[in-house]
Amino acid sequence: MKKKVLAILMTAVMVLGMTSIASAARRDEAAEAAAPAGGNSNKVRVDPYAGDEVKIAYIAHDIGTPNNQGWKEGIERECASWSNIKVDSYGAEESAEKQVQIMTDCINQGYNAIILQCSDGTALAPSVKQAEEAGIPVITVNLDCSSSTIHSALVMAVDYDAGRMAAEKMAEQLGEEGQIAIIQGVPGLARTDNLEQGFRDTIANYSGIEIVDAQSASFQKDAAMTVMNSFLQSYPDLKGVFAINDAMAEGAALAAESANKKGEICIWGADGEKDALAMIESGDMAGTIYTNSWDEGSTAAKIALLMIGSEYDYTCLTQTPKVIMEPIVVTAENVDTIAEEDRW
Repeated sequence: MKKKVLAILMTAVMVLGMTSIASAARRDEAAEAAAPAGGNSNKVRVDPYAGDEVKIAYIAHDIGTPNNQGWKEGIERECASWSNIKVDSYGAEESAEKQVQIMTDCINQGYNAIILQCSDGTALAPSVKQAEEAGIPVITVNLDCSSSTIHSALVMAVDYDAGRMAAEKMAEQLGEEGQIAIIQGVPGLARTDNLEQGFRDTIANYSGIEIVDAQSASFQKDAAMTVMNSFLQSYPDLKGVFAINDAMAEGAALAAESANKKGEICIWGADGEKDALAMIESGDMAGTIYTNSWDEGSTAAKIALLMIGSEYDYTCLTQTPKVIMEPIVVTAENVDTIAEEDRW
């Protein structure tokens, strides 16, 4: 797993470098003359590896969910051996407005880097821009800000391809026929929309499979139980459910078990959290798309430290570099290959 992380980080550095070169090549002489020497003149130059005091803020959409806890732990693990590096974590309680306020506070407090999971990409875009202009690199995880807002990096799990992979395996498990439904996250978020689109586009290739309904449960397990109960009442012949994240898949599985339909409905999630893996082992869920959230958080921290400790900054970029984590399709056939130490 460490080799994977190092390979990913090297890829990120290469992407950053190549994007920087491309940007420099396209910059006209007038703009170059107007630009401050050394890039962003507001950036505070510190070297975390030389013992300089460093503060990193991790700001989550909702810090209590398994994904966000996994990223938090990955960030903390990466920085744990450095006594001069402090990581502070903040939860926005699913509120974009609160997240904007936390961003403002962190900028005013002079954090050296911010790792951010955007509650609302459009609402957070001005805050991300403000932070970068203040010399504070922003690394987003999974839920990004507006695509037009260039910032230091995005570390993400696959989205469209996760939906595609789940659809392909579900279709195989269903024998390419039957009624299925989708439990959505929060519509309008890029990850939610891309996951669902990847699933829909792929399922459309199977003429014997029909998507009969789609309802949002806002990433929440309890809400997903309610949605699943509605599906079960409305569609007695339902054969499969794809949930945009594992928490909602787990809620769907619990509702199916309460209706005495455990194992009768092919239930899929996306994330790979340990509770979902356990449900796959017990036969409550059919599968998930696994990503190691500890590695994702660790990679975000590595990039943050790289940005803090160098003269490099976002002013060299023409677009936000993306580091995409490795996905694994997990079913009962291979769930035992996910080692205990890799279950977050």
